[in-house]
Amino acid sequence: MVVLAAALAPPAAASPSRFVVPFAGTRPGPGTFGGGHDFPGAAAPFGMFQWSPDTSPSDRHSGGYDYRDHHLAGFSLTHLSGAGCALYGDFPFVPSTERISRSPAPHGAPGLGERFRPGFTHAGERARPGYYGVRLNPSQPRSIRAELTATTRTGMARFTFPRGRHGSVLVNAGGSARPDDLAEVHVYPARREITGIASSGYLCAQRPRYKVYVSARFNRSFAAYGTWRRQRLERGGRAAVDRKRPSTVASTTAQAGAYASFNTGRNRVVKVRAGLSFVSIAGARRNLRAESPSFHFGRAAGAAAHRWNRALGKVRVRGGNRSSIRTFYTALYHALLAPRTFDDADGRYPGMDGRVHDAGSHTQFADFSGWDIYRSQIQLLSILVPGRAADIVRSMLVDAEQSGCLPRWSYANGQSMMMVGDPADPIIASAAAFGASDFDRDAALESMLRGAKRACRSADGNYLERQGLGPYLALGYLPYDLDVNRRNANSIFGRPGAVWGSAAATLEYAIDDFSISQFAARFADQPAVYMDFIRRAANWRRLFNRQSHKIEPRFSSGAFRHHYDNLRGGAFVEGDSVQYTWMVPHDPAGLFRAIGDRTVATRRLDQFLRRLNGGAGATHTSHALLGNEPNLNVPWLYDWTRRPFKTQSAVRRAVLRLYNTSPAGYPGNDDLGELSSWYVFGALGLYPEVPGVGLLAIGSPLFRRAVLRLRSGNRVLINAIGASAKNPYIEGMRFNGHLYGRPWTTWCALARGARLTFRLGPRPNRDWGDSRAALPASYGPGRNAPPNACAP
Repeated sequence: MVVLAAALAPPAAASPSRFVVPFAGTRPGPGTFGGGHDFPGAAAPFGMFQWSPDTSPSDRHSGGYDYRDHHLAGFSLTHLSGAGCALYGDFPFVPSTERISRSPAPHGAPGLGERFRPGFTHAGERARPGYYGVRLNPSQPRSIRAELTATTRTGMARFTFPRGRHGSVLVNAGGSARPDDLAEVHVYPARREITGIASSGYLCAQRPRYKVYVSARFNRSFAAYGTWRRQRLERGGRAAVDRKRPSTVASTTAQAGAYASFNTGRNRVVKVRAGLSFVSIAGARRNLRAESPSFHFGRAAGAAAHRWNRALGKVRVRGGNRSSIRTFYTALYHALLAPRTFDDADGRYPGMDGRVHDAGSHTQFADFSGWDIYRSQIQLLSILVPGRAADIVRSMLVDAEQSGCLPRWSYANGQSMMMVGDPADPIIASAAAFGASDFDRDAALESMLRGAKRACRSADGNYLERQGLGPYLALGYLPYDLDVNRRNANSIFGRPGAVWGSAAATLEYAIDDFSISQFAARFADQPAVYMDFIRRAANWRRLFNRQSHKIEPRFSSGAFRHHYDNLRGGAFVEGDSVQYTWMVPHDPAGLFRAIGDRTVATRRLDQFLRRLNGGAGATHTSHALLGNEPNLNVPWLYDWTRRPFKTQSAVRRAVLRLYNTSPAGYPGNDDLGELSSWYVFGALGLYPEVPGVGLLAIGSPLFRRAVLRLRSGNRVLINAIGASAKNPYIEGMRFNGHLYGRPWTTWCALARGARLTFRLGPRPNRDWGDSRAALPASYGPGRNAPPNACAP
């Protein structure tokens, strides 16, 4: 394979983490749904432990940190990257010089009192992958320097106090982002240890709750210590427990915590190592011993940086302006934060059946934002870290074994009814199609079919894998009669048995069924299953109204709704009829024929993409909403209209206009790395347009050089002559030295090692890719067998 020339490998090549800006996506901006909702703190790739600052009031930002705030509520140990609703934020640590003379927990309010919410400025902050630092109360003479770093399951903090007699660290077991129903702490002065237990949940008002444990060891003996329960402080106390009924109301949260004080007259530095576990305190202690045995902060931060450089170094980009390189590696960083490692260092984890299990030699993952990540993040992980991606699939299969059903949007060890569809199917099929197929394929197909053929309800009854499956099987669509949300498309999330967003869910089921068909044919040798489900994949057609030429809800009688409002008529989820009409990624040719023809479809795409994103919360607009998942496939559809130069232009516009490394630099919720993965693919000039198939639509690379280093030892070299912000168009292309005129390729062809050479310019080459022979595959009804997925 071709290697990069020395001139293209400056010293920065060894440390791509230096280009990452963790503050990107931490402030609402012009995008949708309040921006990225990311967090800036210290974490390892796919880490269980994510030690990050939480700002006050921060309720405006589910990542826990809002760049507009200037006070901190603490440094909590767990976060959810880019979700639209708050969760985790467990065990905030608060360093303080305040005298602890009464309980720091205010009556009827979450968190700690104002005295324990120190101020900070962004000038005093520093963040890089695996490290976060800030100066607290910088305008006061008694300022505190706080620094954080992390391993997969542990973290370390270094607090540098002003000289004095009152340097304390408070551990708030009742400080989770959502109300706690249990907060418990224990103090062990002889061991210089504080342990805690917290129980929380209710992400977006969903039912699952989780329990998490911490063991925190300090490097110094305590000068004083104590505990609090609600508004009662016990100096010298060694245990405190508070319980509340599970609630979504912050004022009903359990309140308990502990503090340790130190004499900082001579030695100003206090260090703490914290281990996390979802199994037990003993598990947290074992994780601490396994991953963080010493108090050498610099060594720990250096190890975290090394891990991130290895992870980010799987893609090397050169030959672009510094701003674009920073945006690229920041997006890649965010794409590698989730899902969460969920098992302890010894392999133990709590299963969805409530029992403790052993993951064996594999990693058990949790937090699957399935509705989001099936579109491009799982494909990116399968390419770059196929072992991790295979473990993600194994984890989902284990979840199905323990709960009865494949997950949709699970967190910790609980199933939730978040969003719609059955996204585990395209996740599994896409992982296999992009090389992460090292899992039990027969078991995978069995689990997929269990949820697709009959109503699959979890053992506790709180989760239904496919809502409205009976009517869907009978009619080929989910009828509008059953939709609980006809007038307001975004008022609730799903409940077991309730059909929410009937038209959106129908389109999702068609994609899910298509994914099952492809997996059955390619990886399970089940041609009969393929034939059954490729027919079901055409169910989107049943909602295509030939009068309006749009996807619309339909009653069980077969009638479409009269005078339906395509922007505000309901039956869709975080979008409208105009936007969802394009969400047929597996059969663009069939969609274009239904619309009229490729020429008509091209004109409508042109109109739709005049505006790339609708603005904050804009789910009702006749233009694209590229800050949200249902429209992420749209700019690439021109490759199927024989106008690939329009894909090149639209994607380049989106990459340059919608993303940057400012706090407001994300066009929508990052959703555990989905938007970030979209940017990574867009900047590379490739995109996995068809869920469940290893097909890559071709755009135009943003950088002159990019190298993907694969686990097999092979490399994919992308060489783009003339690449720049002003040159989005492909003038010509070669594949391994041979002229290439198709606006698509396959991962199977690239995985063998490949060299893609583009020649880019400022004006479109309308002939490139404009032929019937160059069209990418479209998977409509009547095809008796899946096409060859390995064609170049």
